[in-house]
Amino acid sequence: MTTAPNPTELSRPTPKRRHRSPVTRLISKVRRALPWRLVLVIVLTLITLPTVALVILAADSVARVQESVTSLKRVMNTLTDVSLTDLRMTDLDRLQSAVSNLSDSLRRARQQTALISHLAFINADYEASYAALNAAQPVADAAQEMLNGLQPTLFLLLNNPDGTALPPGERLIELLQVGQSRFNQSKISLTDAKSKLDALKLGSVSPGLLLQIRELIQDQTLLAQLNDLLIQSPDLLKATFGMDAGRNYLILSENSDELRPSGGYISTWGWLRVRRFRIADYGYNPTTDLTPNPPPAEMASQLNIPDWWFHFKRPIYSAFDSSWYADFPNTARMAAWFYNNGNNPRSPLDGVISIDIYGFEQLLSGLGSVTVPGYDETLTPANFRQVIYRIRGQGGDDTPYKQFLAAAYKQILSDWQNSTQADGGKLLGVLLHALQEKHIMITFTDEKLNASLDMLGWSGRQTPGAYDYLMVADANMGNKSNRSVIRETTYDVAIQPDGSVKSRAAFKYDYPASIASSDPAVQPAQYRDQKDYDNLMQVYVPKASTLDSTDNLQNPLTQTTQGDMGLYVTQTHVDFDGSQRFQFSYHVPAIVESFGAYRRYRLLLQKQPGTNADAANVQVMLPAGASLISVSPTPAANYALDVPVLEFRLQLLTDRWVEIVYKP
Repeated sequence: MTTAPNPTELSRPTPKRRHRSPVTRLISKVRRALPWRLVLVIVLTLITLPTVALVILAADSVARVQESVTSLKRVMNTLTDVSLTDLRMTDLDRLQSAVSNLSDSLRRARQQTALISHLAFINADYEASYAALNAAQPVADAAQEMLNGLQPTLFLLLNNPDGTALPPGERLIELLQVGQSRFNQSKISLTDAKSKLDALKLGSVSPGLLLQIRELIQDQTLLAQLNDLLIQSPDLLKATFGMDAGRNYLILSENSDELRPSGGYISTWGWLRVRRFRIADYGYNPTTDLTPNPPPAEMASQLNIPDWWFHFKRPIYSAFDSSWYADFPNTARMAAWFYNNGNNPRSPLDGVISIDIYGFEQLLSGLGSVTVPGYDETLTPANFRQVIYRIRGQGGDDTPYKQFLAAAYKQILSDWQNSTQADGGKLLGVLLHALQEKHIMITFTDEKLNASLDMLGWSGRQTPGAYDYLMVADANMGNKSNRSVIRETTYDVAIQPDGSVKSRAAFKYDYPASIASSDPAVQPAQYRDQKDYDNLMQVYVPKASTLDSTDNLQNPLTQTTQGDMGLYVTQTHVDFDGSQRFQFSYHVPAIVESFGAYRRYRLLLQKQPGTNADAANVQVMLPAGASLISVSPTPAANYALDVPVLEFRLQLLTDRWVEIVYKP
């Protein structure tokens, strides 16, 4: 039986045979011969091999950059331990060479990684690394420009050239002006770096890279602040040292043996007029009811004296020698108000300078010794306190003692004024040391100048912020025993999962007879009726803190605020050759910051002016399950119980920061 053909098949045309090229036929044979998965592997390999090579090349470039960074840090750490008087031009050359090497390494790394910049999006670390390299380059270039601009100035300071045509201060301004073009170029580079750093995407980068980028952000911020200071420095120096017109300053001599919140009882005071970098005129006097001349008594109504502070029959004096502020700019502002409204010599003032006994001892170390005219006494750092307390203990009231102090401080200023250029370098070194440790503090009526002092840490300003904060400030209420009273702070912190903090601050006071027996300020002729240590203690904490409990407080507690800080105030008593420990437990809400996928806890421990190297022990407990990413400074101990715990042993020679980055 024959089947009829399909009409559709009959109508379909016969296809023509295609003539393929030899290459096409070869590819077709290979495709039929190889499994498609193998073809995919070959293709991916052809793509991946160059990429891997480029990534290895990028890793090598980053390693070279890291080597340059390590070298620069090694140089900087070495120079940090060198005093200003021991620095040499070779040290500057080493620093410049290290910065130049880093800049060159960054430039080569950017060139070598340019080929993979378009592939960086496949990995968060690649993308962030390449962007960070682009931001790091202008930071390094800015540092190089700053050093280049500073070369003439540093040459003058480090070589102490003799026979200059102009006084050193005026020459310093001229040389800083020479470097302004470099500082302005540095500002452009740092602005460029900031815009690139702000654009970084950090949400998914690895912990190690995140820390490097965070350090780069901190470096950019610090360099920007320093560069702005260099740009402003000629005008600031002109204003401070009276290049255009004389400047008048009040000097508060603070007896840190009789501690007050911002340094010490002001037993003597002075004034000086500065003109073209020279002390044109000065005077020094004891503090009495009539010196300095007080404002009219009715002006005391303008003072907002806290209820918990000392009460005087004549409240107007609270503004001068009995400030309740631990913040020196506030103390200085009140003292200037008192001085100006009393129509005292050289008022109105352009600024206030504070110096405590430690500061005077440091100035004496720069001078070597000072002979006080009319007293047949030669003062050295070793005998300074012995001499002044011997004179104070000779009987009568404090007038002879204060008169001697005024004569001694006046002679110190005179000897400083007449020091040789070689001695000037040593004096500058000890002056900077005293400024860094708050033994000398300065504030101006010009807020632009104050901003520069704040950045340098020379103003004695309290600086609470969006971080944990602690400061204790004492006011000795009866004698001059503070050199023999040993203070120690213990601060325990438990970081909660929600970013709040449970805090416990304990303050231990030891008053051992073994130390007091050799202290000239704690002899029978000095303390008279009061040998024990009576103190009005102020504890400053973050403003939003809530107090949970206290332990061993001997008197009622006042809870209040001062500016942006919470404040706990109470009177305490420590027996001679005794010890006491006072404790505050409180809660600080939401002070832990988010940093990408991580958390950052920061603590600022501020040193009270007039103190020297108090011990501070800090223990920080992280939340359960948290892993430590980075910590500064290096902890004394790091261990895990139920939660990770970090221990720090600090000395408050200066304000101290603790910073911890962790992964929750």
